[in-house]
Amino acid sequence: MTRAEAVARVLPLLADEDIVVAADGAISREAYRAMDRPRTFYMVGSMGQVASIALGLAMTRMERVVALDGDGNLLMGLGGLALVGGMRPPNLYHLVLDNGCYATTGGQPALSREVDLAAVAAGAGYAWARRCFSAEHAGEALDAWLAAPGPAFLDLAVDASADDPAPRVPMTPEEMADRLRAALAT
Repeated sequence: MTRAEAVARVLPLLADEDIVVAADGAISREAYRAMDRPRTFYMVGSMGQVASIALGLAMTRMERVVALDGDGNLLMGLGGLALVGGMRPPNLYHLVLDNGCYATTGGQPALSREVDLAAVAAGAGYAWARRCFSAEHAGEALDAWLAAPGPAFLDLAVDASADDPAPRVPMTPEEMADRLRAALAT
């Protein structure tokens, strides 16, 4: 399963009121292409900050907050994992699309296949943390993740290939933030 297929698979599982924080780069682009939602915050230029931004939303909102992260992105901001585990917001669901590389910046290898990110999340205090490195079991893993007590963390292996890159999100960062604020005000 590719990263784009994983994003397209998870978004329809979410409720309309769920808030999504999509990692900068390819994950935001693929989330926009798969299912643009007013309650999705597409990140730009803030590598490593998905968990921290999702935590801020989860601590101030009652809705479920879903962080769509990449393995390289998570490794850049590992402190965010500790913050989430320490604060333990029950409405935060963290999905790492693990392709074993920094795909958005050129495909440099990441250490996610050598470091058990789910064990790190569990050690940091997440209520539920698992790895799924089998495309055959991805659907079951996603269902279990969304049904688990939060904060919940799923490290989902995806193929590193990106034959059909998604175009850039056609909004400025200010427009993205304004749109999310407006959606949360209703």
